[in-house]
Amino acid sequence: MSNQIKLTIDISEELLSKILTVVALSSATLPPTLGGMPMAIRTAPPEAPERPSVGFQPPTKEGVK
Repeated sequence: MSNQIKLTIDISEELLSKILTVVALSSATLPPTLGGMPMAIRTAPPEAPERPSVGFQPPTKEGVK
């Protein structure tokens, strides 16, 4: 008994062309890598200072202030 799966996919030339174009463009826009690591490593932005309230106060359990 054989463990084979035979699969045939019919695809038009136009669709194949579009798929290959997308694959080529997506691989061209990837940043250059060195050994699988990105060349530029992004760092987290610095912590923003606490901003003052603009006047909105949420309702309390007893009701609205």
